[in-house]
Amino acid sequence: MKNIRFDFTCSRQVPLYAHLCNQYLNYDALNISIGCDGQQDFGQHSYFIEAQGEQTQLEQLADAIAADFLISAWLIDSGIKVIDEPQGGKTLLPYSQSGSSPAIAPFCQQCYPLIGDNQSAKFGALDLACPCCKGETQLTPAQKALTLSDIKAMAQGLLTQGPLTLAAADELQLRLTPFAQPLGERPQLLICNPNTLNAHFCLNDSQVLALSSIEKPLICARPIQEHDKLSAPLYDICFAYSRVILVLAEVLRQKGIDWVYIQGQHNRPKLAWLDGAWAQIASKDLGSMQTQTKHFIAPEPLREKVSLHGYQAQWQAAKRSRSHQGELSVAVLAQSSEATHTANTGTANGEIEHAGTSHASDTENHTIADAALFSALLKGKFTSHRQSKNAAVIYLSHTHASQIVTCDNKGDTELFFALPELPDNGYEIFHQLDSSPQKAVAQKFKSLFPDDYLKLLSLKLHGRRDNLQSLWAIAAILIGLNPQEETQSQEKLSDTLMAAAMRYHGANAPRIDYPLTKGEAHRSLNWCKTLGTVLSFRIAGNDDPSQLAFAMQDSLADYLSNWLEHIDLNIGVHNVALAGNELTNETLCKRISLRLGKNFSLVVNRSLDLDGDNLAVGALYVKQRQLNTHD
Repeated sequence: MKNIRFDFTCSRQVPLYAHLCNQYLNYDALNISIGCDGQQDFGQHSYFIEAQGEQTQLEQLADAIAADFLISAWLIDSGIKVIDEPQGGKTLLPYSQSGSSPAIAPFCQQCYPLIGDNQSAKFGALDLACPCCKGETQLTPAQKALTLSDIKAMAQGLLTQGPLTLAAADELQLRLTPFAQPLGERPQLLICNPNTLNAHFCLNDSQVLALSSIEKPLICARPIQEHDKLSAPLYDICFAYSRVILVLAEVLRQKGIDWVYIQGQHNRPKLAWLDGAWAQIASKDLGSMQTQTKHFIAPEPLREKVSLHGYQAQWQAAKRSRSHQGELSVAVLAQSSEATHTANTGTANGEIEHAGTSHASDTENHTIADAALFSALLKGKFTSHRQSKNAAVIYLSHTHASQIVTCDNKGDTELFFALPELPDNGYEIFHQLDSSPQKAVAQKFKSLFPDDYLKLLSLKLHGRRDNLQSLWAIAAILIGLNPQEETQSQEKLSDTLMAAAMRYHGANAPRIDYPLTKGEAHRSLNWCKTLGTVLSFRIAGNDDPSQLAFAMQDSLADYLSNWLEHIDLNIGVHNVALAGNELTNETLCKRISLRLGKNFSLVVNRSLDLDGDNLAVGALYVKQRQLNTHD
């Protein structure tokens, strides 16, 4: 007789895993115990099933578990080991962080082959009852009423009449041709035929596994070079995620359709690969239909409640607790406005709300980066605010100011670096280059590459411009990566540069300068010198834009590493937190992990967003500041 433990270690809670553990308590052949280590922590969550039995019985159990535990995007590790004594129990695990018991998934390994395989007698039976996932309970009355004939008619209409709007699936719109893209959004595709995925996109194993995971997220993917239909530099792609979409995608696959464009409130989480695992960018992307309140055990903060940029975080002291621990909850606020926000900057006994615009002061932006730092450090399980020290955060965002903030051994924060606000038009950009020590290369660029010069003059940047996205957009034009169309958004230009960097697989790349400038309050970037270096290499005959695009990412990661080493000498840095939605940049993240990971412990709190609810949570721990807002 052996005691065996099956472990599934995840970076955040996985409701289906909790549900499956509960189901295995009914496994009659063996005495089963279950549990979850770190169930309420910000760190890892390890679901486990324990069993005692003979070799043959345990092998049968292992086969059953392997079939049932579908891959999750949050799964970090899994394994089987012999244990001396069981540590689990018979207590049911909660399905979700909100404490409710919603349907776990729309389909699973048991019902998927029946509903989604066109060879099955149950193909298209949307209301098929599944004892495992109970996905039928997610269907609306309108969805339950749909027949296979209805779905086949929808597919035929899409092929012959054009755009299709699925009233029974959150008004999802489907087209065979691209939509007019909303500002700041890249094209989104529903993959109908996963078997042809590699014929269209350059994907690694981690991306393919994530697409196939139970979360069915949106993954940023680069189409193969010179694809005859996919002309955008990057796409957000996903697999079928509901029973209706699953059957529709299979019908389209039968008709030879590999993918279709989608648009609407499909509630797919957007993920980014960061330092060896997936992280969610912003839970607000999920929309109001699927918002959950997350609950964690956390140390006592400096204030009890914060509402910030569409999220609310609240802390409540635990009863009879001597360790100053309590329950922290964070939720998406309904109908949040992007133009305004409220930041609670009061003490633990009261709230002082602040309303401001998206163009906030440096002081407030400093607070945002502080919040990103403290929310990441919660993963280290500090038991009081005083233990959050000797750290720094690299916060790269196109939503808020991109900054580096340090935290000394007293827990006091200081703004070390902030990206400068770039001009909003190409005329001013060239004028500043031409008025700087980069004048010579600017003039040579004008004479040698007149088409690119004219496209630079036509560039218009919108929204925040103190971010890498704006810098990448300018650089894309300067190195000749601008697409053929007359005008391009900064988002598409930035994607073009990032996609070019992903194409480069060489061993060497030029070193691009990212020189610091010293201001009254903090350091910034001499962006004219950075772009001047890029122009110098192009003018000198470097005709590989992919190499220059990669060089910009690699050199920035190298400079970030050098800056952090400088900070380490001054205050000592034990942890470097990473946050912000610009960490969707695959190449830059790889180079940051390579360059900084050698010397520093990189911290990412994957239980929270990269640039969303993490800010509200971290703001609970930010020291009192006087916030002023002005344009």
